[in-house]
Amino acid sequence: MTMQPEQWLTQVAKRFDKAATTYTQFNKTQHLFARRLYQRTHSSNLGDCLDLGCGPGSETQLLLAHCQQYLGVDPAKGMLAQASKLFPHVAYKQGSAENIPTQNAQFDTVFANFSLQWCPELSAVADELFRVTRSGGQVLMNTLLTGTFAELVDAYSAFDDKQHTITYRTQAEVEDKFRQAGFQVASEVIVHTDYFERFETLLRHIKGVGASQTPQQGRGLMTPTRWHKLKANYEQKRTSKGLPLTWKVLELSLIKNKLY
Repeated sequence: MTMQPEQWLTQVAKRFDKAATTYTQFNKTQHLFARRLYQRTHSSNLGDCLDLGCGPGSETQLLLAHCQQYLGVDPAKGMLAQASKLFPHVAYKQGSAENIPTQNAQFDTVFANFSLQWCPELSAVADELFRVTRSGGQVLMNTLLTGTFAELVDAYSAFDDKQHTITYRTQAEVEDKFRQAGFQVASEVIVHTDYFERFETLLRHIKGVGASQTPQQGRGLMTPTRWHKLKANYEQKRTSKGLPLTWKVLELSLIKNKLY
C-alpha cells in the first residue's frame, strides 16, 4: 500500500525520533559529507543560514562559526530536543522541507545534509527552498542516488521482491526539479564505501541514523530463517576490507539568480 506524502513524512519523523539519542554515535559518514558540503560555499560568510534537517545539532557548531544568524529546522521533535540540549541558546523549529516555518527570502544560505532523500514531493521542496532563499543566495544540499546501499538491496533480492530501502532518485530527476524551480545548478557525484567487520554492526549503523528501512508496509516478517539467509547473502560480498556498504551521493550547489 502506497502512503500519502503526509503519512510518509509522519512515519519518517517517528523513525528519526527513535534514532535521536543514538544518531551521533553512527553519523560518521554524514559528518564527513557535511564538511564536504560546506566546502562548496561561494563565500566563507554564510550570512543568515537555515540548517534544514538539522537533526540533533550535528552541524550546528560548524555553521554557527560561519554565519550571522542560524535557524535549525527538523520534522522530528526528538532530534530537536537533543539539539536544544547541546545548544540551548540556538533557535530550532519543527518543520519540513515542504513546509519551512519562515517568511519569504529570509536566508542567504540553506544547508541540507542528507535530508532530501526523505522528501516524497521534490517539486514542492524545490519551490519551498526557492521561496525562503534570498536573491543571490545559495542552497548547499546533498542527497542519496539510485545505487545507494546496493549491496543490501542485492542481498534482499535473492529471496524476495519487496522494497527494503527507500526509493532513491536519479541525478537527472533531482537536478531537473531544481532548475524548474528557478535555481542555477552545479553538482558532483561521489561514491563512498564504508566497511564493517560484522553484518550486525553494518545494520546497526544504518538503523542508528534512522535509515533502517522504508516506512512502506508489506515487507514481511524477518524470521530466523530469512535473517540467516540475508546474512549469508551479504557475506558473499565480503572483501579484504570487510563487508561493504556503498553510498552514492549527489552534492548540489544551487544559486537563486539575483533577478528574482
